[in-house]
Amino acid sequence: MAEPPPLQALIGSLIFYGRFAPSFTRIGYLARGLPLRPVKTRADGQVWLVSGATGGLGLATARRAARRGATVLAVGRNRGALDRLAATVPTGAIVPVVCDLSDMRAVAALPAAPELAARTVDVLVNNIGVLIRDFSRTPDGLETSYATNLLGHHILTGGLVAAGRLARGAVILNVVSGGLYSVPLNTRMLNIPEALYNGFAAYASHKRAQLALTDHWRGEFADLGVRTYAVHPGWADTPGVRTSLPVFRRLLGPILRDALQGADTIDWLAAARPPEAIDQVWFDRRPRPAHAFAHTRKPAATTAQLLDVLAADVARLGLADKSPGSPRRNAAARQGHP
Repeated sequence: MAEPPPLQALIGSLIFYGRFAPSFTRIGYLARGLPLRPVKTRADGQVWLVSGATGGLGLATARRAARRGATVLAVGRNRGALDRLAATVPTGAIVPVVCDLSDMRAVAALPAAPELAARTVDVLVNNIGVLIRDFSRTPDGLETSYATNLLGHHILTGGLVAAGRLARGAVILNVVSGGLYSVPLNTRMLNIPEALYNGFAAYASHKRAQLALTDHWRGEFADLGVRTYAVHPGWADTPGVRTSLPVFRRLLGPILRDALQGADTIDWLAAARPPEAIDQVWFDRRPRPAHAFAHTRKPAATTAQLLDVLAADVARLGLADKSPGSPRRNAAARQGHP
């Protein structure tokens, strides 16, 4: 994707950040009185699976769930960091699960991992997400952020359902980002080749696609009584922000949310389980419009086309596509339905 002219990019950034900064930062969190309404519901007996649990929102989510009584399958590639997380909560509450979440074969194997044996997941938090400024490729030839942010979520969620590891009445929480407000649903910017790579466009497109998956899974998993939500944490000061958005952090650092504030709505949704909202994003405990600008309202691809892209990449890797409803999905794609 070609970079916009510098002046156009500057104006676009000013409009975007000027519109959202008061709401997405700590200012909005405090103004809505959320510190005065802590989540008190216990999670005893629940099993949570949290991807990207070694830092930022994932760590805050895993720690909070464990302290409320859940058993948390904390997934990350750094065993030392997982062990340090486990040391901060009651013994046994954190079950470290080592996995490189950019490796699709490793992700596909997770439902059969010994840590999941005899367990079903009550709360699945598809949290892992990376914004990579410079192009990189996985050993399988996929652009790394696409594999990590989107394809892996598709593979893991479908695999858990196929293996009977997602409990009846479970909750799926897809952690999205304000970046989705800058792009329509598309397939062109998902697995961007090196010559055209733009990390910001890729990340935003993955997050918009996560929202489409959220709505799709709501129908596909209806017979299990599963609730699915796309949740926006606001702008939090996470390790990813420090690495990928240093200028953004330097300008807004004093008012960015901390990780616990960013994870608040994740925790609240898992406890409250409100009625689901189509094509909306949950933010600060309320469903919000999925579009803020007119140019994102007309999608450049249907959900069926998105699913076919994901299925094609799964097939190319030689993995079984375990996402439910494949025949119905393919029929919808042929008829042009979302």
